[in-house]
Amino acid sequence: MGNRDRFMRKVIKPWRITQLGCQGALVLSMCWLPAQADISKAGRFYEDALSRYERGDLPGAIIQLKNSLQQDAKMLPAHLLLGKALLQHGDLNGAEAALEAALQQGVSPSEMMAMLAQVYLALGKPEQVLAKVPAAGLPARVQVELLSLRGTAYAELGKSLQARQSFEMARALDPRSPLPLIAEVPLQLSSGQLESARRLAAQAIELAPNNPQAWNMHASVLHLALDLPGALKAYERALSLQPKYVDARVAKAALLVDMRRDAEARQELAQLRKDAPEEPRAAYLRALLASQQGDMAEANQAISEVVKLIDALRPAWLARREQLLMVGALAHHAQGNLEKAREYLSSILTRNSHNTEARKLLAGIYAQKRDFSRALTLLGDLKRDLPNDPQVLYLLGSVHMAMKHYQQATELLEQAATRVNSGELTRALAFSLLGQGQSELGRASLQRALAANPADAQAGMALATLQMRRGEIKAALATAESLVKYVPDNLTVLNFLGSLKAASADKAGARSAFQAILAKDPAFPSAVLNLAKLEVSEARFAEARQRLNSFLAKRRDHPDALFELGLLEFQAGRPAEAIRQLQRANALQRNDTRPGMALIEIQLAQRQLQAALGSAKSLRTSYPDQLPVLLTLARVHLALADLPNARSVLQEATRLAEFNADMQLQIARLYLQSNSTDAAYYSAQKALQGRPGDPAALALLVEIELRRGAKGRPDEALKLLSVAHPNHVLTALAAGDLAMLREQYPLAVTHYSKALQRAANTANLHKLAQAHLAMGQPGKAAELLSNWVSKRPDDILALKTLAEMQFRAGQLQAAKQNYARALALTPNDAVALNNYSNLLLKLKDPAARTYAEQALKLAPNDPAYADTLGWVLVQQGQLEAGLRYLREARLRNPESPDVRYHLAYALSQSGRKAEAREELRAALDSGGVQSEPAAYAALAKELGL
Repeated sequence: MGNRDRFMRKVIKPWRITQLGCQGALVLSMCWLPAQADISKAGRFYEDALSRYERGDLPGAIIQLKNSLQQDAKMLPAHLLLGKALLQHGDLNGAEAALEAALQQGVSPSEMMAMLAQVYLALGKPEQVLAKVPAAGLPARVQVELLSLRGTAYAELGKSLQARQSFEMARALDPRSPLPLIAEVPLQLSSGQLESARRLAAQAIELAPNNPQAWNMHASVLHLALDLPGALKAYERALSLQPKYVDARVAKAALLVDMRRDAEARQELAQLRKDAPEEPRAAYLRALLASQQGDMAEANQAISEVVKLIDALRPAWLARREQLLMVGALAHHAQGNLEKAREYLSSILTRNSHNTEARKLLAGIYAQKRDFSRALTLLGDLKRDLPNDPQVLYLLGSVHMAMKHYQQATELLEQAATRVNSGELTRALAFSLLGQGQSELGRASLQRALAANPADAQAGMALATLQMRRGEIKAALATAESLVKYVPDNLTVLNFLGSLKAASADKAGARSAFQAILAKDPAFPSAVLNLAKLEVSEARFAEARQRLNSFLAKRRDHPDALFELGLLEFQAGRPAEAIRQLQRANALQRNDTRPGMALIEIQLAQRQLQAALGSAKSLRTSYPDQLPVLLTLARVHLALADLPNARSVLQEATRLAEFNADMQLQIARLYLQSNSTDAAYYSAQKALQGRPGDPAALALLVEIELRRGAKGRPDEALKLLSVAHPNHVLTALAAGDLAMLREQYPLAVTHYSKALQRAANTANLHKLAQAHLAMGQPGKAAELLSNWVSKRPDDILALKTLAEMQFRAGQLQAAKQNYARALALTPNDAVALNNYSNLLLKLKDPAARTYAEQALKLAPNDPAYADTLGWVLVQQGQLEAGLRYLREARLRNPESPDVRYHLAYALSQSGRKAEAREELRAALDSGGVQSEPAAYAALAKELGL
């Protein structure tokens, strides 16, 4: 091995946990699925697997978990535990498949994203971490860990700037966490920032003195700083905290070799043979020891083992493992395989051009191959970086010597010892202004165009639409009725008037308009479709279905009729049929995005997120510059918690929207959902440029400033809104929202009361009721809603809200009557079904289970509905069946203290006290315990907490 030994002094200092082995991929085959799931049997298999897992019987646990999933392929706890067990058993591919299945089935990202990220990194898939493991929107502790892992992924991809930004974001979230500090040390070391790495490692140890990873990082820094005794103590501390810490033991063994403490080094290598028998770095160290002792047979055998192990690794994985590449290069160099060594060294330098040892060895290989030009280039750069490095000077001198540049060789070798006026024209101008978002100028131009030609249907309908959007309902109806007088035979205008009447809740007027059209033309499509929509709004699904099917019998592939039929079926509680009809409509439609958009909305409502993503991407391909399509795609990304892609789509939408105020306001609201308050502020300001003084934009600014936290100025934003629009409903609502956030509930009641006086609608009533509820006045809230419903018996939303308030006020029988009334009108309302089930449970009515099951059937991925059904089953004495749903709810929504309390109670009743304590402790630690505190306290006492 000879002079290659010196390379080992700075090479074998691994900085992160590396897993090399994988023992086969888990195949989650559909052949596992029986004809019908046996939930009870699945539960028994799971509980046995959990016991085995806790005892360390990983093979037994894996078998039982697969048995559980054979019985119930949607059992979330089994998917998650299978991923954990496979990971611990060393089956990285299997763990990846199981964890991805758990995520797809609906396990909360906060429960498993960190584990999945670790698996991706261990498999050499850092790009998967960045694509599939977003951090935003999760609990702070999880964000810190994920941002640290994302930083590592960026670093492995050679994106140092993004890596540092990710680590900084993690530290800002929790300055007391050692994780981002530990994760950043390797990046600092690889870029030669030794002092920065030293500081980060020291801070990590100060924050977490018993963290083995922190000690290993500290040791790595000391090792590179040539503080060998300090490094040795730090490695030993890491191993005392985690005896099977392979990275630390490899580095300790390398250090002992450097210190020529061969006997101790052999002891560490012997332990590595037991803990990590296929660790190539250990094999290289064995070769080095044997070489130092003159046992070339053993050295060559170990070198052959290194080559075999490293060459067998997947190239894509190996390409991101700098130390393994270096060991492979050294091993191949030792065997005289210069081309393979050069290949590994080039891979290192592609990712880290500052790796001094790789540059030196590669320069030496070029010199050996007599490729002097490349050798001189490398060595010239090295000399600029390390002007006094004797090895560089030696190699450079040697090259010059070989080239017969004797004078240069001598000097170097000596130093080797450091960017026309008309109505029609006016209308066109108006449309242009509107397209730019300048709605006030556009509105004025429409009014001028209509004044010049009162029969201009395009201008009239556009003006009425604009008025309607601004809430000027009377003005919109007056504009449309005036237009009908000028063009009474224009059925499109008459249909437009009917649509406005429907939108203003004048169903009788709308029906009259549509029937007048059909009297003139029985096959006028818009009137047929609008009458069907009217019937759907009245829950007359059978009549609407018959009307649409009769129309489709004559015009089978009419996309608009299929679209309305799809919407009808969803309203009627038949989502699968709705999706089928909307897919047909979308496939036939070439100029209208509505079927595709509706399809995506239903897929989102059904939590079919991946299907929604596929539909949204396909729709964007068909309509690449349609802002509503882009915004829908952004919403899907948000539903998937994929904030980076959501923001990317919103950036493109912001550019396309220009000064379109309505679009920019939608974009701003979506930016808020992605936690991008600065981008939301920018879009709101663009909306104000397009529509100066717009109350909706000013009101949104209040919300944005609230969300901006310490740097936000919500009071100043509210003052601007109040001065510009002192009597606007949005001003009162914004003031109420601000008061609610600050828990100034009497003030919120005052502002929401003003809002209700200015705009008497259900939404404003609901806000007022919620403020009374927050004040501890559920009876007052119920009284308000009761008076409202008595005058508006068809207001289903108000009726359901009334039932909810009566429930909270303890008026259980009244609440029961109103829930029953609401469900008679909307029998497929999952929210109402779920709430009604909770009420019936409170009344000890056995029918609670039936309604809970109906709610969960309508929305099978909603954790609240799974929790309700599980809790009902437990309360009705069906403990095993209830546990299955409660475990699922907990994995879908681990942040809910009530879900965890319900699970803790059920676990305690089933005898699993330790697990019950863990769940209840998490519920109590969340600080969100509000419902039934006495029940929490009683269970805590029972469990000894």
